[in-house]
Amino acid sequence: MENLYALIDKILPMLSTILGAYITYYVTVSSKKNEAKVNAQIRARDEYWIPCSIAIENLQNKVSELSKNENTLVSFTGEKSCESETTELLKYLQANNRIYFYERTRNILKLLEDTINNYENQINSDISAIIDIFCKQYSSMIESFPMYKINNCIDYAITTKKSLFEEIKTVLLTHRQIIWYGQIAHIVFFMGDPPYSSSFTSDMSYSSEKDIFDIWCEINEYGNSKDSFGLSPEQEIGLEVINFEYEHLANICDILNHEIETKDYQSLYVRIFEILSLLQEEILKNIDEATIL
Repeated sequence: MENLYALIDKILPMLSTILGAYITYYVTVSSKKNEAKVNAQIRARDEYWIPCSIAIENLQNKVSELSKNENTLVSFTGEKSCESETTELLKYLQANNRIYFYERTRNILKLLEDTINNYENQINSDISAIIDIFCKQYSSMIESFPMYKINNCIDYAITTKKSLFEEIKTVLLTHRQIIWYGQIAHIVFFMGDPPYSSSFTSDMSYSSEKDIFDIWCEINEYGNSKDSFGLSPEQEIGLEVINFEYEHLANICDILNHEIETKDYQSLYVRIFEILSLLQEEILKNIDEATIL
């Protein structure tokens, strides 16, 4: 028994030393883990969360700037849009940035991106459909164009202005009226059986600042002489095309304007800003939790 007591007396100090060392190691490791976690949160807060929150504010401010009229919706891509602000915010979904955000934050940000894409895709799809209707209606109309009949044309190729897409987009978002006259860039009229033996062209361009529709307005509304513009034969045909549009395009305009009036993006648009507000709340909560006073 005395030997057992003696053994215990020797073991207890050793156990005490081992236990003390383990406790010290555990406390040190836990402390370093907590320190690393805090440092990681601080870095994420300063380099990613706060800039992301600022990006949200910048996007909201840009939207307010572009939508001064209550009936105006804003586009997130293209001309006169908040594309740069949107890109700055959505960059936090990239692989090298998203790792610094919590899963819930990433999911909200992805939902925002998807909703914006749905909104823009719907608008772009509607614009393409409207342009398609315009071209089909215009094609039917141009077959009655006197030069088409006189020259026994059997086909034609119509090209719309590059600006037409953005003009329709603006109308869809602002609920304003579009001028459908003068939206054709040029028309090639073909004569003879394929392969066509000959053709002639209506050129609707004039200068970097004006096109044939502008010249037509100056002649018909302000009384300027046609001879003063020095038009080429192709531009003269273009002027005749605008004259023909003025007499026959009204019915097509009614069809197109009615088509535009049926489009509604309000629900998707509102949803975008609901998600944007939710994202800002989530980011600010994470910032507050990572702030040590």
